[in-house]
Amino acid sequence: MGTKSKRSRAFLVWLCFFLGVNILLGLAALGWEYRNDIRNESGDILPVILGDFKDTSIFKKDMGERFEYLMRYVSGTGYMESYVSTFSDEGENLLYYAENLNTGKTVGNIEKEKVIAQESAGSHDGGDYQSWEKVILQPGYDYYLYYNGSSVLAQNRNRTVNVYNHSSGYRDTWLDPYLYKSEPYPHIRILLMVKKDITENPYAYSWLYYIRQQFDQARWRCLGIIGVIVLDLALFIIALVKRKDKREFDRTLARISGKLWIEVKVVISILVLSSCSVIIGAYGYYEINWIPYILALWWFYVMLVDLLTHRMRFFTHNSITWLIGRYRAFESKKPFQKALLWRIHALIAAEIVLVIIAFFFAAAGTRTASIAIPFVLAGLYLIWLYLRQFRKTVNELGMVVDRIEAMKNGKYEAASSLPADSDFYKTWNNLARIQGGIQQAVEEKLRSERMKMELITNVSHDLKTPLTSIISYTDLIAREEGLPDNVKEYVQILSQKADRLKTLIQDLFELSKAASGDMVLDLERIDLARLLEQTLADMDEQIQESGLTFKVNVPGSPVYIMSDGRRLYRVFQNLISNALKYSMKSSRVYVNLIPGSRAKVEIKNVANYEMDFDADEIMERFVRGDKARSTEGSGLGLAIARSFTLACGGSFNISIDGDLFKVTLAFNTLTDDEDEADQGEADQGDGSAGSDQGDGSAGLTTSDQEDGSTGPILDDSQVDD
Repeated sequence: MGTKSKRSRAFLVWLCFFLGVNILLGLAALGWEYRNDIRNESGDILPVILGDFKDTSIFKKDMGERFEYLMRYVSGTGYMESYVSTFSDEGENLLYYAENLNTGKTVGNIEKEKVIAQESAGSHDGGDYQSWEKVILQPGYDYYLYYNGSSVLAQNRNRTVNVYNHSSGYRDTWLDPYLYKSEPYPHIRILLMVKKDITENPYAYSWLYYIRQQFDQARWRCLGIIGVIVLDLALFIIALVKRKDKREFDRTLARISGKLWIEVKVVISILVLSSCSVIIGAYGYYEINWIPYILALWWFYVMLVDLLTHRMRFFTHNSITWLIGRYRAFESKKPFQKALLWRIHALIAAEIVLVIIAFFFAAAGTRTASIAIPFVLAGLYLIWLYLRQFRKTVNELGMVVDRIEAMKNGKYEAASSLPADSDFYKTWNNLARIQGGIQQAVEEKLRSERMKMELITNVSHDLKTPLTSIISYTDLIAREEGLPDNVKEYVQILSQKADRLKTLIQDLFELSKAASGDMVLDLERIDLARLLEQTLADMDEQIQESGLTFKVNVPGSPVYIMSDGRRLYRVFQNLISNALKYSMKSSRVYVNLIPGSRAKVEIKNVANYEMDFDADEIMERFVRGDKARSTEGSGLGLAIARSFTLACGGSFNISIDGDLFKVTLAFNTLTDDEDEADQGEADQGDGSAGSDQGDGSAGLTTSDQEDGSTGPILDDSQVDD
């Protein structure tokens, strides 16, 4: 459904609500205007609706008056001849008969025998037991009122009417005195009979025909009011069922009225209320012109919808905020620093102007002093707006600073945006673009590194099989007898290069596993001091041949950590090998283990070349400090040591001070509670796990062999296929 169709439907639903409320108000106004008539004749409403003309109060009063006229006429208590003579004006609409049995005086337009019959009931012995008079309704007549000398009988539409009941309505007519059985008139007989369908008398004025016309008009008015009420209910039901569409048009009205300043709304509201009060004074309490009240009701309805829709904006959309908006548009063209200065200067200038105006009106006299109040309130409102904006600016500045801090710490999650009217809106968007660029660069860097690792892993795996064949066949050639000396030398060189290539492939494979996080670690409690001493002992032959002096400072007490002993052994081996290769001849190498809550291992040596690189560069893969590459090495030793250290839960740092090269490793040591818990688990697993360390790797844990056997250096079994 299109937007235009939705708007039309919303308008139609709201129009139903509008008409329903106005109809309801119109009915209320109509009821108020005729409240006395409705209160006095409330009993006639149902007969009028049902079409029972002869059950209305005006008809009953007319019958009571005619009964009284006939009673006085035949009893001779008043001059009723002129009144009774008007009965003939009704023509066929009214049949009447009255008789005084004592005097024999009668009056009527029908013979007694046609309308009154004598009936009796005999007793069982043949005598008269009871007798009474019966009214005979003439054809075309459905109502009669008959007085038989002792009681009043009435019938309407073949239904007997109990005229003695207070709810019958006859007690409020001239018939009331004759309804008391204590005062009978046994010698009087009176009968009134009314035609079913009352017609006009062309020869005289018929009062019954007149009140029947009034009845018909009242009936049509009642039916019309009922129809209007039903229509009103239908309109309200439509508005209730489609209330979502109604609220949509309410929002449209709120958008229209929301364009007006609060000052304009207040002025219009005062004028509306004033017009209502003038109307009350002019017309009085009982005669009210309802149209201004209805208009006032809809005006305040729109104001209520506006308030509920815009809430605080209902009050903040005023001439002051409009001027501030124009000023902000001017301010946005200025640099940030100048804009803030312009803001405080504009506030001071506006406050000075408002103070001068307020002082002028206050000093002019008591009559104009009240005019100064709006200017004072405007000044306070400006100060409040400035403080609110200042607080908002401070909060947004804090958000910008927090976001910069988060970016510095590597957190690039999406952050909430600032509104377009914020002082830092452009700055926030610029940070968002910078953050997006950094995040994209990091993702590309990680993707590139992952691809490199996958390439290295695949190449290492593909080279292993042919390299194994080369090494095997080289070994077979070396075992052949009778080879010339130069051939043996060639085979030896070939074997050395093949072994070096094998080591390089193994290093690449291990490094890729560590960098990708796929390395499987065997974490256990390790004595770091014992592991360092064992590594130095295993490399003692190389240390002696190097001519370097090793200064080892290792505490005598155990330093327990939770790590993978085999990986740490490789780390220490690489670091010591690196010191042996690149230390100045006859210099010292310092190996220190500093215990504490975080144990540190320091290895320091003086380089035999100028170190013109930084610490981060030397830890990259395939980077060597000796750029001339005059020594054996692949440039992977430090990279592997760093990757293994981080994987084992430690930290790895390099510092360079002139020719001094220093590597620092740090590990969290186990507390006494953790130490006892790990020892208990080790004791429980002596029967199973301890047997798995019989290959010499147990030398890396607290269950070391006492024979001083060394832990294994990486061999073919340590490289996963």
